[in-house]
Amino acid sequence: MALSGKTKRGITLAIAVIAGLASVLLAVLLLVLAVLFIAWGQAPERTEAFVGRLPYGNFLLKELAKLDLMLSDRS
Repeated sequence: MALSGKTKRGITLAIAVIAGLASVLLAVLLLVLAVLFIAWGQAPERTEAFVGRLPYGNFLLKELAKLDLMLSDRS
């Protein structure tokens, strides 16, 4: 199974957090972001539907899309 770019970024972020647990709160926030990217890479429609149902979900989806654009390859 080939991994998408979002999944790879999520895994990389998770490894970075686990490797450098400097702050518990920061580590938890980054792990949540990593899980979102992994899930988004594996099942984008279901993940967007789930996040959209959360409080401030539409805002979160917009910000995640912006972050994805910043982190994605520009080729």
